[in-house]
Amino acid sequence: MSVVFRARVLWIAWWYRAIFARLSGQRDIVRANLARVFADESDRARRALERRILGNQARFYGEIVNAERFLPALGRPEIEGPGKAPFFEAVEDGKPVILLTGHVGNYVVGLQMLTALGIRAGFLYRTRGNLLLDRRFDRVLRQMGQVGFKIGHRKQRQYEGNLKDFMRFLGDGNPVVMLGDHRDRRGARLRFLGQRKAPTSLTPAKLALAHDAPLIPCFVLRQGRRSRFRVYMAPPIPPGEPKKMMQTFNDVVSELIFEDPAQWSWTIRRW
Repeated sequence: MSVVFRARVLWIAWWYRAIFARLSGQRDIVRANLARVFADESDRARRALERRILGNQARFYGEIVNAERFLPALGRPEIEGPGKAPFFEAVEDGKPVILLTGHVGNYVVGLQMLTALGIRAGFLYRTRGNLLLDRRFDRVLRQMGQVGFKIGHRKQRQYEGNLKDFMRFLGDGNPVVMLGDHRDRRGARLRFLGQRKAPTSLTPAKLALAHDAPLIPCFVLRQGRRSRFRVYMAPPIPPGEPKKMMQTFNDVVSELIFEDPAQWSWTIRRW
């Protein structure tokens, strides 16, 4: 990638860490989450981890803001893991399949991976409540040629039809991508990162059961400090009781996060 691109990413990273993370309260959320999960660690160790987390989060914003240069330069990331074969089998057979990801690494790179493979997928995502950020993300999805289905919070009725369109898209035999580590106040309280009572949406599991679709945890993980990634597809989650299925997902993503805590966006109010 060009020197200009790297310079722009570094500038946005500085702006995020020095200004935005503080004024928006994201740094405080990170500290509270780290104190909860790593209560046995020293303050010094948690602050060091905090700096790495905010650095990765800053890189994520820098990559999205510069998506026109960043995404096309990625090429076709290598895919690994036992979920790879079941995913491509479903796509080739024209059957619905759900890639369930989280705020680990850079999930947008996963969408670009599908674009590079010639696979058109539907992506269910929440509005950020910020007009500029929403427009930016919508433009990135259009650039990749993927189908975005924006949903809002409970009081945002204007997006209600998008969820129905998303389910119809899945039912027509298309692959879809969902985020499974959001806080859902109406969801089930399941273990996450060793903690209990993390509200977890059961929607991915229910959709997988309703459409007989493989539910495959998939994550795009950072490799080093530069914008390099690897794609990991875990084994499909066995069909069963939705709470058990989503607990399996929480366990998978928790294991990945504990391997490298700086990969996850700790700015989420998960508990």
